[in-house]
Amino acid sequence: MRSLLRLWRGRRGSVAVEFALFLPLLLILVFGVVELGAAWYSKQMLVNASREGARLGSLLNPDGFSDQDVVQHVQTLLQQAGFPGTVTVTSTGATNGAGALVTVQVDSPYQLPVLGALVPGVLSTVNLSATTVMRHE
Repeated sequence: MRSLLRLWRGRRGSVAVEFALFLPLLLILVFGVVELGAAWYSKQMLVNASREGARLGSLLNPDGFSDQDVVQHVQTLLQQAGFPGTVTVTSTGATNGAGALVTVQVDSPYQLPVLGALVPGVLSTVNLSATTVMRHE
């Protein structure tokens, strides 16, 4: 009977050791899912802003939108949405005539705070990019 009692007590300690070995992997997995979800959300914000900018540049209007107007519109959309970080926006073709292609590209570095700290230099910064091409009306 005493040997069974000692065996039981020994197993409780092994569960604690197994949990201590498994916990870092579980935390990396949870933080990785959360951070990659946030990066995906930021990427979708860039895609939407790029699409809106290309749509503005492709519209046929009497005054005409310049490429600088398109860049300003995209930056305003991202600021209003609360996009974190710096953004580089390039636009071409907004001043061309009907049938020309309007291209809007939005680039932004994205910081992964937890994964970047665990794997420095490899996952610390990811470049997010979105490009939209539309035909000028």
